[in-house]
Amino acid sequence: MKKVLAFDVYGTLIDPHGVVALLQTMVGEQAVSFSSLWRNKQLEYTFRRAAMGGDQYRDFSICTQAALDYADQGLKTALSEAQKTRLLAAYGALPAFTEVAASLRQLRAGGYDCWAFSNGTPAGIAQVLAHAAIDQYMAGVFSVSQVGSFKPAPSVYSAFARQHARGQAAVCVLISSNPFDVIGAKAAGWQAIWVQRTAANIFDPWEYRPDVTISSLGQLWEMIDAS
Repeated sequence: MKKVLAFDVYGTLIDPHGVVALLQTMVGEQAVSFSSLWRNKQLEYTFRRAAMGGDQYRDFSICTQAALDYADQGLKTALSEAQKTRLLAAYGALPAFTEVAASLRQLRAGGYDCWAFSNGTPAGIAQVLAHAAIDQYMAGVFSVSQVGSFKPAPSVYSAFARQHARGQAAVCVLISSNPFDVIGAKAAGWQAIWVQRTAANIFDPWEYRPDVTISSLGQLWEMIDAS
């Protein structure tokens, strides 16, 4: 089978810190710190729910809202409910990274199936991809909601492989900027490409390593066969 490409969405295709400009109008100089804490807690809450298992799954928007509340309390920014509503709505209008559209267009023209593979809900992913005008390059959306867990739970990667690669994990290639996601994919028998967007991002010192590391999706076309 031809390689099946699974793209993480938030952090890889879409910039989750695209809310900083809006945050600056609300919390001033704390905007960058607020955005980072919000994102970190959002991921932490997905990890916790995946680890707890059973009926503890809640969709990504619940984790996002809880993380927003935590950041507001932790940084003592005293956001109003109206401001929180605006920030949550902004998650549906986050921008794509600048090189994403051209990279996806090239891959699609080259015959690759590019899937959005995300912790987000189907509706949330579809909205943000459409707003960023990159949905046209995607073969479709795979949301963890159909599994009832979050990446990096092995069930998520297995379900994707069954649906889109006839159960053949080895032909699935994850493209992600999140080391935890790359590690989860490698542990599930996938190939994985890590997008290290800045030198400040370091990979976890685990036994699993990415097959290829790139600094931008603009490098993906020339490196895809190396994975």
